[in-house]
Amino acid sequence: MKKLYYLLLCIAPLYFMSSCITSEEVNYMQALNTQYPLKSFEEYKLDIGDMITCAISSSDSELVNTFNTVLSTDQNALKMYRIYEDSTVILPFFGKAKIAGYTVQQAEDILQKMMQESIKDVQVKVTMGNNNFFIYAEDRRGTYPVYKENMTIYQALSLAQQTTGKMDLSKVKILRKNEDGTTKQMEFDLRTQDVIQSEFYYIKPNDYIYFPTNKNAFFNVESLASFTSMLSGPLTFFLYSVLYRF
Repeated sequence: MKKLYYLLLCIAPLYFMSSCITSEEVNYMQALNTQYPLKSFEEYKLDIGDMITCAISSSDSELVNTFNTVLSTDQNALKMYRIYEDSTVILPFFGKAKIAGYTVQQAEDILQKMMQESIKDVQVKVTMGNNNFFIYAEDRRGTYPVYKENMTIYQALSLAQQTTGKMDLSKVKILRKNEDGTTKQMEFDLRTQDVIQSEFYYIKPNDYIYFPTNKNAFFNVESLASFTSMLSGPLTFFLYSVLYRF
């Protein structure tokens, strides 16, 4: 029994270490006084390599049916059109138009004006085809849709069912493409209320959100079951050694 007592005495500190991830490490909207500069929402501008879908309506039903039924390979959606290196997109029957550097609404107006040179009453609807953001962490990875223009990082994490105690919220990084095609890396503290209305607040299409691992995650036990599981191995070995006198 003394051996069992000493074993439990040695194991007990692990239980307390399992609670070493504090509320300050995982709570949002804290008053940390990081003072990120305010930045208003800016509409995303299409870039080289982006994909769009384009649907039209007109009294010319034959053209509409032909154009709108040019399907993608899965046969369940409108075809996506890529913006090429010269900033243009090529549409069947109508040719090419430069839309890189413009918002989706502006691109829609440009394509509609081009098409109306041939069909006066045509109406155009443009949407982004690659309108997603990405999350990368040790235990959470995935691709998720940017379902509205002014989507916030809190809404993005709610959609992705993030975060966990294993993520270090104090050093979150976003990889975001610049208008010149380069990629910038932005690091910020997601715990602070100063994230609101900063350049980190609104999610852009094709953003990569990276969470480093919390340095205390090794000791983090999130439930009684996981704690029991952690102890079962050493305890089983101890009892086995007692019974068989190792």
